[in-house]
Amino acid sequence: MKNNKILVRINNLEEIEEYKKLGISNFLFPLKDFSIGYNTFEIEELNSLQENVYVLVNRVLDNEGIDNFKNIAHKLSFAKGIIFEDIGIYQVLKDTNIPLIWNQNHFAVNSESINIWLDKVDSAVVSNELEKSELIYVLNNVNKKVILPVLGLNMSMYSRRYLLSFYNKYKGLNDIRRAIIKTNNGKEFIAVENEYGTVLFYKNYFNLINEISAFNDDKILFYYIDPNMLSVKEIENILNGGNISYLNPFYENKTVYRIGDLND
Repeated sequence: MKNNKILVRINNLEEIEEYKKLGISNFLFPLKDFSIGYNTFEIEELNSLQENVYVLVNRVLDNEGIDNFKNIAHKLSFAKGIIFEDIGIYQVLKDTNIPLIWNQNHFAVNSESINIWLDKVDSAVVSNELEKSELIYVLNNVNKKVILPVLGLNMSMYSRRYLLSFYNKYKGLNDIRRAIIKTNNGKEFIAVENEYGTVLFYKNYFNLINEISAFNDDKILFYYIDPNMLSVKEIENILNGGNISYLNPFYENKTVYRIGDLND
C-alpha cells in the first residue's frame, strides 16, 4: 500500500504536517454542524488549507439541517470530495462540480447496490462488514474506484437521541459526552454524543492493513484509516508492521443470512 493512496481522518490540524512526513497527502475532515462522532472543523479552517481536503458529512439531517446545508454548500467548492451519508446531501450537491462519495453505513455491502450509486456519484465507501471472499468479489465487480476502510473502529449505531445525557440525568451523574458502555454479554462500546445525537463505536479496532495484497488495487481510490484515539506515531508504527490489538469478526467469519445458520 502506497502512503499517497491513504485517506486519513484528521483529529486536529497539527497532525497534518506529521502525516505529510509519512507521505500521506489526502485528509478527511468532519464538518462542523454536519458530522457526529468526531472532532469537527469549520469551513473557514479547511478552506485555507493547501492540502487535498475531503469533507465528511455523516449526520442524518432533518429539513432544517438540509436548509442549513444549502446555505453553506457554495462554500465547499474547494473540497476534493464530500463523503456523505444523508441522501439529501446528494440532492443538494448533485448538480455542482464537487466530487461526491456515497457512504451509507451498513448499506454498501454488494456490488449491485454500490454500482447503482456509482452511476450517480464519483466513488463510494465500501462497508467493512464483509467476509473476505465477499469483499474481494465486491471490489472486483464495482464499476468505479472505491474507498476501502482498512483501520479504525466500527460505528455500530447512530441515534439522534441524547443517550448519554438521558442516562446521566436519570442516574444523577455528571454530564459527560464520551463514555465506555458494556452490554450484558460483556461487549464494550465507546459512546460519543454531541448536540445532534449519539454514536456507538465497537471498542475493538478492525485492521485489514496486512490483507491489502488480497485486494485488486486497481479498484481502490483510497485505503481509509480512521485513527480514532490513535496518535500519528501509533499509525506510523502500524503502517510499518507494528502490532495493534484488533478483531476482524466480519472479515474472518462467513456472513450469516438466516438464524438457523448460526448452528452450522
